[in-house]
Amino acid sequence: MRTRLLVLGAWAALAGPGCLGAVPLKPRAYDEAVRVESLDVDFQADGSGLLDVGLQVKNPASDPATLTAVDFELWVDGRRVATGQQQVDAALPPQGEAPLRVLFPLSAERVVPVTGAVPVRLRGGVVLRFGGTERRASFRAQGSRKLTHVPPLEGMAE
Repeated sequence: MRTRLLVLGAWAALAGPGCLGAVPLKPRAYDEAVRVESLDVDFQADGSGLLDVGLQVKNPASDPATLTAVDFELWVDGRRVATGQQQVDAALPPQGEAPLRVLFPLSAERVVPVTGAVPVRLRGGVVLRFGGTERRASFRAQGSRKLTHVPPLEGMAE
């Protein structure tokens, strides 16, 4: 009898977490579920701009998921210049992968011209929904981008 209880307990511990987006035996699976494939940032002289992000999203779970939202923080030249969130609706099969491209409009009260490469850092997350449960898979990217205009440092002379 005791052996049967141990076997049932072990089966429940391994099979139960597989439901609704849990990933048994892979504690960092959601940390590695999103990869930044492309990152483009552009500010125009009038202060308008665009953040274009290409992501590769993997569902690490054995259940189907729906991608519901993407959020981000954008840092340019060491300053946070934009944050935002965009609703999305994309199905992702169990253990499946899919590309996801999101365009975020940017706006700055004013910008200053720059020449050369500027350090850019992006961090954010993608929300995966499994029935009534949601999990956030984060992403990060950094590098230098050639920009023509950036929001100025506070108090910087133009």
